[in-house]
Amino acid sequence: MFNTASLIQPSIKKTFIHRIDPRAKITFLLCASILAVSLDKPKSLFILFMVAISSCIFAKLPWDKVGLLAIFVILGMWGTMFSQALFYAGHPRTIIFVLISSKTPILGAITDGLYVYREGFIHGAVQALRFSSMICLGLLTCWTTEPRDLLTGLVKLKIPYNFAFMTITALRFIPTVLTETKTVIAVERLKGFKPTKVGIFSSLKTAVSTLRPILANSVRRASTLALSIESRAFNPTAPRSHLRDLRYKFSDFLITGGAISGSLAVATIKIMYLLYINEIFYSSSLRHIYQLAGKVL
Repeated sequence: MFNTASLIQPSIKKTFIHRIDPRAKITFLLCASILAVSLDKPKSLFILFMVAISSCIFAKLPWDKVGLLAIFVILGMWGTMFSQALFYAGHPRTIIFVLISSKTPILGAITDGLYVYREGFIHGAVQALRFSSMICLGLLTCWTTEPRDLLTGLVKLKIPYNFAFMTITALRFIPTVLTETKTVIAVERLKGFKPTKVGIFSSLKTAVSTLRPILANSVRRASTLALSIESRAFNPTAPRSHLRDLRYKFSDFLITGGAISGSLAVATIKIMYLLYINEIFYSSSLRHIYQLAGKVL
């Protein structure tokens, strides 16, 4: 069983990924999110996904984190692809498997048939690659950076200190909330709760009884934290020092520059391509860019 603290607890090692400046990691993550939204072709998104997976490999993550990441990626990919294959509404649609025929009594009339579509699988794969790439890079950033360095990086990037502080505090509380959730579920099982029991009323009752103590503890913890901060005269606008000052290295400049240049180039090409296919703007000198966007991006 995975330790809930491992979801957000960093594992600091002496690898190239760990040594990257937090500001470069945050910038790369932001640029990757732009690429994940801008890219549409499965091959280009697969390249982005492989960059994320390769970064995790180079970081030499512990096996418990690798297993946790694999569960997120596999479940996310399978759920997205299968759901899109079943409920794909676009056209054309190619049926590759029939679950419920439209001629089946009762169920066929209710569902109008339930089919697995090839185009749905492809569309689901595109969405799954986007989701998985950002999950890998987001968790990698948390797992290879100390929270205090992330806070310093956000502040150095001119993010208001109160927003940066709330973000890092929320990340630190994730393991605590998960631990409390496990405790509440264990208590519910001692009271006779059966996770495999199916039923709307049973599920709603279980959800309410599970969420009530978790939300109560979260509100209580937030109040305690707010009181603790106020008692220490917390002022987000006051000048402050940092335990470890951040210094950009040459490799950090290369990563930041490459990420910003690549994401801006892809976004610009996609915008010009959208203007072209919507008959808003066309230039014959940009026909090679249109072909690149239509075939590759």
